[in-house]
Amino acid sequence: MAKTKKTAEQQLQELNEKMEQLKTRKQAIQKRVKNKERNERTKRLISIGAEVEHYAGCQIKNMESFKKYLEQYGSYIAKTQK
Repeated sequence: MAKTKKTAEQQLQELNEKMEQLKTRKQAIQKRVKNKERNERTKRLISIGAEVEHYAGCQIKNMESFKKYLEQYGSYIAKTQK
């Protein structure tokens, strides 16, 4: 059986198809990475909230006063995380 040579147009078409496939794969990988990061952030935020309530010894019900507290002392918390 003799091999048939592909025309330049056929080669371009194949390359375009491969590029589309790679683009789709790249988007899928980016989506997985973003989902993983979002899940890790959610887990971290839940853990922080649980620790705050644990050490406060009560549920944080008044978010406005808690926000004011964090505004006042947030810089001290940030310094411990470096």
